[in-house]
Amino acid sequence: MRKEIWHTILKEERVARLATHTEQNRIHLVPVCYTYNGKDIFIGTSINSKKVKNLQVNSDATLLIDIYQEDWSKLKGVMIQGRGEVIKEGKEFEEAKKQLYEKYPQYQKYAAIEEGESAIIKITPEKIISWDYES
Repeated sequence: MRKEIWHTILKEERVARLATHTEQNRIHLVPVCYTYNGKDIFIGTSINSKKVKNLQVNSDATLLIDIYQEDWSKLKGVMIQGRGEVIKEGKEFEEAKKQLYEKYPQYQKYAAIEEGESAIIKITPEKIISWDYES
């Protein structure tokens, strides 16, 4: 898949799945809302979430965004393997929060992101695997 196609998928899709490792080395897989700034992926969450706890022990993370179609010749997706970092405050926290609020206006009403209560997970890609059966 051409780079501009997976960049578009990352920018436009609304839901991804995030996989982290528990202390028992089991996979913890959850749907997440995210934003992408052209380099890193940002996810808002509770400061006490399992995702945050897992990343503090093991920073390995995988993010999957797939576009399902009944016509399987049109399947597309992006899998990003990388390192997860927990951001609890500061300029990067505020910038990611702003991006998340712009993409998901409902955040402010239903899951406000606030220092001291929330964390931003930053995924820095190390390996990107993408597919597009249509092209």
